[in-house]
Amino acid sequence: MAKAKQTEMNAAIIGATLALVVIAILAVWFFLSYRALPVASSSYTSFGPVVVRSSQFSVKTSYAVQTRNDDEEWVKSHQKELNFAVQAALANADPQRLRDPDSVTYLQEMLRDAANTALNTRNVEAILLTDLIVQAP
Repeated sequence: MAKAKQTEMNAAIIGATLALVVIAILAVWFFLSYRALPVASSSYTSFGPVVVRSSQFSVKTSYAVQTRNDDEEWVKSHQKELNFAVQAALANADPQRLRDPDSVTYLQEMLRDAANTALNTRNVEAILLTDLIVQAP
C-alpha cells in the first residue's frame, strides 16, 4: 500500500513539474512575441481649431502634425510657430483650389511644406486635417 501511494505521489510531482515547465515555456514565448511587435514610428500632435478669414473665403480647421517619435517634444516646443505658419499658409491658399474635389490633399501638402519652410526643418512629415469648413462669402 505504501509503495502504491509513493508511486502516485511521484506521478503527481512529475505531472505538476511538467505542467509548470509548459506554463513557463508558454509565458516566455508570449513575452518574446509581444516584444517583437513593431512600435509605431510616428507621433501625432493635435492642434486647433484655427480660423482664417480673407475677402474671398473663410476656413476653420483642426489638424494633427505627424512627426517621428523622436520629434514629438520638438513639435510641442514649437507649437506657436507651427500655428502661425499654418494660419499664414491658410490665408494665402488659392480660393479656387479650395473648391476642388482634391482640396483636402492640396491643403495638407501646402500646410506641411509651409510649416517645414517656416521653421527651416523637415521634422513635419505630414499635417492631417481632422476638421475642415470652408465658406465663400
